[in-house]
Amino acid sequence: MKKFQLLNWILISFLAIQFTACDNEPLEGDFPQENDPSIIEDGAFVATIDTSDFVSDSANGTLTISNKLTVSGIITETGENISLVIENATVGIFNITTNIGSDNGGFYFENGDSTNPYISSGIYGASGVLEITELDTQNLKVTGKFNFTGIRIALDDDGNPILDTQGNPTLETLEITEGAFKKINFTNEDEGGGITPVDDDFFAIVDGVDFNAESVTTTLNEISGIPVVKIVALSENGEIMRIDLPEDLGLGTFTMENLSDGTKLIGLYNSGTGGENLTSNPGTITITKFNINTGIIEATFSFTATDPIGVDPTVAEVTEGAFKVDYIPDPGEATSTLTAEVDGVFFNPDSIFIGESFFNGTTRFNITVTTSDTGERMGLFFPIDIEVGTYEMDMSLINGDEIFAQYTPEVGVSSTFISNPGTLTIIDYDTENNIIEGTFSFTAIDQLGIDPTVYEITTGEFTLEY
Repeated sequence: MKKFQLLNWILISFLAIQFTACDNEPLEGDFPQENDPSIIEDGAFVATIDTSDFVSDSANGTLTISNKLTVSGIITETGENISLVIENATVGIFNITTNIGSDNGGFYFENGDSTNPYISSGIYGASGVLEITELDTQNLKVTGKFNFTGIRIALDDDGNPILDTQGNPTLETLEITEGAFKKINFTNEDEGGGITPVDDDFFAIVDGVDFNAESVTTTLNEISGIPVVKIVALSENGEIMRIDLPEDLGLGTFTMENLSDGTKLIGLYNSGTGGENLTSNPGTITITKFNINTGIIEATFSFTATDPIGVDPTVAEVTEGAFKVDYIPDPGEATSTLTAEVDGVFFNPDSIFIGESFFNGTTRFNITVTTSDTGERMGLFFPIDIEVGTYEMDMSLINGDEIFAQYTPEVGVSSTFISNPGTLTIIDYDTENNIIEGTFSFTAIDQLGIDPTVYEITTGEFTLEY
């Protein structure tokens, strides 16, 4: 293993996001001959890591509907794992150097360490090559060979535990050679995201010049068990802009990172003219919509883009950024959900009913949810022609345009408690796809005035497909 002293003090895990645009077409030329899958057994996955043998006892693969192939070999006793990812998989030779705009890459996880793997990162001069010699989509088996250099950032041994100081960051390098795998079983899997032509759905200004997205690619990736939405926009001038959003980020304003292990909120920009990749330092994003059921995200952002390792002095100012994307291909497949807390206890019903009623010339939504094991029931009632906005709840239905909510601790046993007061916020109303989402909270009192108990319903959220 080689170690190189970094010039900058970087106290963060390896930047596992991809850099510089690249082509996913098979490469021309010969592949090193020492990798020969024909001499290993079916199901085997082997390699040499520096001078040590890597012989997996478990190997598997996946092929998504967008033809992205992942092949992994694992040594279960130690947790070591080599994973290879290639887009547009077919028989041929491919560059697996990690790059922006591509998910291609080679990854080595040492002793089960999933937080700081060695990666074939082009930003630090690493590279990798993968040859697929057989891709049997009928019998679901793949054969190939590979080489790559893996690099990660780590701290050296110069820290002082007495003074509670850490070591200096270094680049650690491993050479993964003589890699081969033969007839590895893979499964076909669906995936979120897609490639969406946009018309000003992703926009920003870079140094005073409009960045008009010609296409936007959205994918949902799981890295170290953390789902991350990756948004890559390509301008008509060949510029690339990328935003990584952890799927559990939620709504609000957040600060971007300038380095990431693949699970952090980060923005980056590449001019497409051969310069270095510049990341957010500093940067902020304000998310106004992030629906994990429909896949729709709306946000505004800005960041100062600089070279995270200080090689390139270029600084790009990204301002007035805004996008609306859908990382789930079919928003109509959303699952209706409604959750809340009742006096601080999570209420997660197992059945939901969405109906319509007609009262005094007004068509209304009647949404009721029930938890079968406790007999709890909660209901929301409002006009079907409601618009995006925030509304105060009522206690009764008189004119037909009232908005109110109910809570029953135990159906058939306890009283029904009604909102007094309460608030309903409609966040989005997609009449084209018949989806409505919002939040609510209310204080529930016995509408008959018999039971003096008061219930506080808070953090209510819902997504309804009607």
